[in-house]
Amino acid sequence: MDKIQILRKISQIFFFIYFVFLTSFCLCFFGIIEKFILKGSVGQLIVKLIIIVVLTLLLGRVFCGWMCPLGFLFELFYKLRVKIFKIKKLPKVDEKIHNKLIYLRYVVLILSLILTYYLSTYAFCQVCPIGFLTNLYGTVISFIILIIFLIISFFIPMAFCRYFCPLGAFLSIFSIKPLFQLKTNNKCVKCKLCEFKCPMQIKITENLDQKECVRCFECKSACKKGGLSFSYKN
Repeated sequence: MDKIQILRKISQIFFFIYFVFLTSFCLCFFGIIEKFILKGSVGQLIVKLIIIVVLTLLLGRVFCGWMCPLGFLFELFYKLRVKIFKIKKLPKVDEKIHNKLIYLRYVVLILSLILTYYLSTYAFCQVCPIGFLTNLYGTVISFIILIIFLIISFFIPMAFCRYFCPLGAFLSIFSIKPLFQLKTNNKCVKCKLCEFKCPMQIKITENLDQKECVRCFECKSACKKGGLSFSYKN
């Protein structure tokens, strides 16, 4: 494991412990948006939301890959399968299906906001898988959803993050063209080792979609030629 992966694991564990066990506060800033709709003003929470948005504009979806407790759990499960079965190439969803499913999370985002506004309830928080762990808005439904997606993640890496997470949809809007971008360079030989390890099923050597990338840097770790760089966009 290289240095950047060690740092990322430390970050993921820290945020998971801090927000799930120490503060019982859901790290999903989508909840802040719901609170804003219901209460109008949430003070310090809005400041935190702004910080995350600015961070995303600068670096892309680092929140998803470095801080999100759900992402951390789902990553553990797909890597468990990799370790048990010694998988060298991550399983992929059929490309045509995948390209349609990635827009499903935007539907979840819009529906959650509409339901929150009209029903005056924390629509997504009531079913959010992490809600059960934080004891914030956890329900039996959220527990069932958590178990279902943990199982799915064992077979389809980061399935919830790819196709269902409204926070991922929200942050992807701000990471279409971040200031710092992950991109291939002239050392890339198109061997696609990076794509074999990408949990988000991004065609890195053809079109590195910044808004889908969660900055896990698994691709950089897999590359033997130094063909990927994370730098200020030209």
